[in-house]
Amino acid sequence: MHRTDIRTSARTRRYMGASGVSRQLAACLVVALLSISLAGCSTTDQSAQAAGIKRLQARAAYDRALEHVKDREASPALTSVQEAIALDNSVPVYWNTLGWIYLQLGRPDIAFTPFNKALQLDPTFGLAQENVGVALSELGRWDEAVAAYRKAILMGTVPTPETAYQNMGMALLNLKRYREAEEALRFAISLNPKQEAPYYHLGLLFTAQDRRDEAKAAFRRVRDLSPQSPFGQAAAERLRALGDGG
Repeated sequence: MHRTDIRTSARTRRYMGASGVSRQLAACLVVALLSISLAGCSTTDQSAQAAGIKRLQARAAYDRALEHVKDREASPALTSVQEAIALDNSVPVYWNTLGWIYLQLGRPDIAFTPFNKALQLDPTFGLAQENVGVALSELGRWDEAVAAYRKAILMGTVPTPETAYQNMGMALLNLKRYREAEEALRFAISLNPKQEAPYYHLGLLFTAQDRRDEAKAAFRRVRDLSPQSPFGQAAAERLRALGDGG
């Protein structure tokens, strides 16, 4: 009995000893895990803070770009919007503005890349899709331009659909698809009767079809809307060519 008690006590001591070691290890592990967790939180917080600062810096650079655009300073605008994208390349409007600036610099050939990047980031970005059509138009790729404008209109997010219809009408006019062009231009006018461009292009369309009286009426409307604008002055020239100096 005595030996049995001793063995039992030994087993008990071994068990208790093992249990005590396990508790110590567990406590150490908890402390270690807490330290790692706190360090991770600290790193995450720092990363989030740094990302937030970069977003703010990007927005500031983009705002500078818009000021340069407003002042018609294309080159400084380009530099500023490129800076914005370098800081935060996840904003679709930055890419769209970059493409638009390339258009102003006479580089529609390289405007596609930023427009397409904007559409990758936001597939519903109607203005970027419309600008794809503008770039195609400036390259004389009229069929593709018409398709791009139609796609933009169908998105339903174009801020000024009258402009998209006017641009599509102009592209159709260049393709000599006169009936479709007239429909698009008239619809643009129905959306905004004070827009000069669709009246002017209607005048060109009527001239091409030898509809002289309708052409004169369209050009007069442009001249009356804005006599000093480029469209107004071009309309006055067209009227003189049609024998209508008044």
